[in-house]
Amino acid sequence: RLTCITHTRTQTCRMRVAGLQMRVLHSQWGIAVTLLGLAKWAQLTSVGTVLKVYGLPLMMVNVWLVLYTWLQHTDVDVPHYDSNEYSFIKGALSTIDRPYGPVLNLLHHGIGRTHVAHHVASNIPHYHAWRATEAIEKAFPSHYLYDPTPIHRALMRVASKCVAVQKLPGASGAYLWVNDDK
Repeated sequence: RLTCITHTRTQTCRMRVAGLQMRVLHSQWGIAVTLLGLAKWAQLTSVGTVLKVYGLPLMMVNVWLVLYTWLQHTDVDVPHYDSNEYSFIKGALSTIDRPYGPVLNLLHHGIGRTHVAHHVASNIPHYHAWRATEAIEKAFPSHYLYDPTPIHRALMRVASKCVAVQKLPGASGAYLWVNDDK
């Protein structure tokens, strides 16, 4: 159930889901216990040890996940749609598959190379995602996006060319990344 309160400038909506408040409370308790545990660990060893053994790996994993996610959802050819033009399948096909190499494909169960399938049907197990990707490539050849560019080059291209979106001429609600190569 969605409850919305409209003010003169903003609209605040709260979703009421059965048991959500208790799940949020459990999550907050988990965060508090983790922080207390880290504080105790720092007290017993040192802040430097906690940062080196816990903080640095946590930061590295989060940076990698942000970069990975950014590259799956952003590229010069990935369209964006406004609410009038958007549909589930357009949104699902507005992601991009990339090869991350055999080691990362193995470690990540192929999610970089089968990401579009994940958006089309997120309940597909990773061991069927390869077949689903092949089916999507065949069913939507003009809409399926795959970029074989090595990751370091794709990262530089996305960082330098995907800055703002602009409405496509003649399209009612479709947008593409502005490419200002001057």
